[in-house]
Amino acid sequence: MNNLKLAIRGVTRNKRRTLITAGAIALALTAMIVMNAFMDGSTKQTEDKVIESTGHVELYATGYYDKMRTFPTDIAIGDLDKTMVEIRGMDGVTDATARITFGGLTVHGNDEIAGLFMGIEPESADRVHHFADQVQTGRYLTPDDRDACNVGYRMAELLHIEVGDTLTVVTQTAYGALTAVDLTVVGILATLNPMIDEAGVLLRLADAQRHLELPDAATSIIVNGEDPGKAEKLRDDLLATLNAGVKPEPKPTESVAPADDEEVPLFAEGAPTGGFAVPKEQVEAPTKAGFEGYTWYQLNYLIFELLDFKNQIMDIIRAIMVILAAAMIVNTMLTNVFERTREIGVLMAMGAKGRQILGIFLGEATTLGAIGSLAGVILGGAFGLVLQNVGIDLGDQFTTLIKIPMDRVLYALVRPMMLINAFGLGLFISILAGLYPAAKAARMQPTKALRYN
Repeated sequence: MNNLKLAIRGVTRNKRRTLITAGAIALALTAMIVMNAFMDGSTKQTEDKVIESTGHVELYATGYYDKMRTFPTDIAIGDLDKTMVEIRGMDGVTDATARITFGGLTVHGNDEIAGLFMGIEPESADRVHHFADQVQTGRYLTPDDRDACNVGYRMAELLHIEVGDTLTVVTQTAYGALTAVDLTVVGILATLNPMIDEAGVLLRLADAQRHLELPDAATSIIVNGEDPGKAEKLRDDLLATLNAGVKPEPKPTESVAPADDEEVPLFAEGAPTGGFAVPKEQVEAPTKAGFEGYTWYQLNYLIFELLDFKNQIMDIIRAIMVILAAAMIVNTMLTNVFERTREIGVLMAMGAKGRQILGIFLGEATTLGAIGSLAGVILGGAFGLVLQNVGIDLGDQFTTLIKIPMDRVLYALVRPMMLINAFGLGLFISILAGLYPAAKAARMQPTKALRYN
């Protein structure tokens, strides 16, 4: 108790020095809390946007993922209606929507641009991706909008598109034939997903199936569960159920080459290699040969690696702040020790032990750390809560410069455990920084201390 009184008296003896040291601790912790709050907030916003874009789990036909950058339509999930009923009836599934993704050329007047096209089920896609909330001009697609579309706002700017205009889409069917489709623009979207905003066109799944010759098929199925944190279990359950009754595709039989003198007609029923089978009038749906699935984290691992790298850089900045605050404490405590050398000699001459002197100066360091840490937590928490509610508007250019799904308004996220950890860190660093000056004071010789000028 006496050591505590002496520690408090030592802290209050030089108020100016105490204020500067505690202020340095408070400033470091305030900056650290605000930075941490923004890091947590931006990470949470990115996760939310990624999950909104990809769902919890995406399912493909076997082999699609390896070629997905080319948007192949010849590797598709067949028996779609039956498959969707099966998925939606599974335990743990809260929603699911099918999609056909394909590439092509978008033409409007004299302008053209490569586009990313998505055939979607308007109602279920809105439940999963919230497209209706992202309409900037016009309206969202409805199930009755035959050959209509929504386009991203950046594409609309580049192609000078307005609601009511007609786009011409040039693409290939699932069987490689060129096709051109006219779509009427009914709405312009601002999704904050760069892929859609800059080159995206949304049309009905039924229209995409018809134009691409993919009846009752889709290139992917997006599934949501009860908790994105349990996406891996959801994926495993889906694959176990869907692949349970799937038989592997039979290996193709070897074809026999025709003799050199044998003529092969251009179109022949069951023609061997070198000829072409007679095309059927009715296009067959793709055969369901199995499923592969990936979680939202797997599909966006590069984004989260970038976030991890950003956190590593921020850790370095935080460490520099901590070191600076610790240096301030060490400097203050050493100055205090030198100024009070004669006092230390008197205490030792009166019988004070080295551990008692150590306790006094460690108590001063702890008191300084507690005052500075408490002030830092209060200030940092207050700033963080304001920014959590108000946010910082980074402007439209921010979302066009980066390729990460993120809102233009960046919000902080203050967690109670963050404040507790910050206070504990400030206190720990203060005690650690006070060890050397306190040990130096405890090792003084009473006779030398009393003669110190």
